[in-house]
Amino acid sequence: MTLTELDPIEVIALDIARADMHYVATSLVGLPNSAIAAEIALLQYGAMAAYEAHLHFGKTLGWSLNAKWDADTAKAARMSGKFFADKKRNLHGVVAHFDELLRANRGAFFPPDRRGRLFDILRDDLSVVILDGRPYTSLVSAHYLTGLGPEQVSDLATGGPAIGRLSTGVGNVAGYLLKYSGISFHEHGSVPDFRWFDGKSVGALPRLFGGELEPSLAAALLTVHSVSSSAMMSSSRSLCTWCRAAARKHRFVALFQSLTALETIRADGGSPPQSAEMFDFLDDPESAWVLGQSKLRNGLIHLGLQDIAGSLGTGNTVDDAVRAYTDQDPESVAVRIVNHLSRFVDLLTRWMLSPTPHGKTFLAALHHAP
Repeated sequence: MTLTELDPIEVIALDIARADMHYVATSLVGLPNSAIAAEIALLQYGAMAAYEAHLHFGKTLGWSLNAKWDADTAKAARMSGKFFADKKRNLHGVVAHFDELLRANRGAFFPPDRRGRLFDILRDDLSVVILDGRPYTSLVSAHYLTGLGPEQVSDLATGGPAIGRLSTGVGNVAGYLLKYSGISFHEHGSVPDFRWFDGKSVGALPRLFGGELEPSLAAALLTVHSVSSSAMMSSSRSLCTWCRAAARKHRFVALFQSLTALETIRADGGSPPQSAEMFDFLDDPESAWVLGQSKLRNGLIHLGLQDIAGSLGTGNTVDDAVRAYTDQDPESVAVRIVNHLSRFVDLLTRWMLSPTPHGKTFLAALHHAP
């Protein structure tokens, strides 16, 4: 089937999916292994895009993208970006899941039957990537975002291969969609100066967010921060027209999901003292505008676009879809999103790294990885 035989909305859906796959592939392929590990939130974005493309084009065009991944892990990775908006788990279910992941991870590094407990001071179970003095991602975030379950996390020999199979699946979907697309592959941009730090989760996580949150909720919000920080880095990955289009979607989706996560916490009654500035941000008219764009979010993620099909025709692009959903110029929308995302990340970072009442900080609980 050629592009001229597709409905206009399917052409746009295919362009969105191809842009996502090109963006993720060119951003990750060829990076040093340590940098790929640091970009785990970008891999999750790729898994989400690949999973939705797999579903959508299988349903609408009958394509079998043959991802060859573990379906349960891929679905869990795709759903992880919804955070507390996951209707099957909701806020308390997701926090409970983080608690299970933390326990499983600690058990893997501090097994109950271990010998030489006197040397536990030399053991660590938390890795944190720091970029420009801020946390960028962490081991517990990686477990959650790649869809690993506690049973996989508790076995150090299975977690890595599971993530590898997920990555291969994303690559397989990318290969299928980009083959014969005419989109030229290019090298990745400059590699960020990621710094790796280690620590003990029981000592470090209670220091996050001024010590006002239980460790499992703090770990969940640390992961929200990782996703939004990765999206902020998208500008440095925008090395071609296709990358720029995907980066815009990446920023919007990350901001929408992150604001939704914070709104869910507030609605549940969670507003500790040091969070006032962060939660006041939710009342900003710009935050309300972003959260009001659920149809745009659904269209860009699920690729259906049926609700705006009447506004689109042959030759239209994703920019026309954005205009149809928002009734605004796509360039203006992109500027609004990047500016608001930047403010969001700054505020969440400030709250996240605020000291406890006793002056203890998260970063002080970490040390340079060997």
